[in-house]
Amino acid sequence: MSNELLNKAITSCFAKIARVDGSIGKEEIDIINSSKILKKYKYQDVETINTKNFFNKIQTEYGKIIKEKLKKKEKDDFITELVNLIKADNKVHDHEFFLLGHIANSIGINPKEVANIINNKGLSNKSSGWFSWLFG
Repeated sequence: MSNELLNKAITSCFAKIARVDGSIGKEEIDIINSSKILKKYKYQDVETINTKNFFNKIQTEYGKIIKEKLKKKEKDDFITELVNLIKADNKVHDHEFFLLGHIANSIGINPKEVANIINNKGLSNKSSGWFSWLFG
């Protein structure tokens, strides 16, 4: 498996979450541009990447390569940056909850680990409260 596939997988996750409400706003662009994970693993511009068949790809090839190639700390940072992207527009959409859980599960991070990542990265308890559906 090539680094190109890893880069495409990571960039696609950012693109899918950024577009979940239909468009990529200025707040999302700011988060994307400041992402350390994307700086290291960027495939192409997030705004132009094709996310067709994303769910199938994250379950098969994307999830597998991210799980195999990223170290634990990078996976934690990746999930943290996705959480920051979700929170960028101060609106949390139901599809974002589902999507984050799906991505985390596909790369080997369970819901309790997602909660720990949120807490360990210093995100406020108020913000992590909307992840309660993951722990039920």
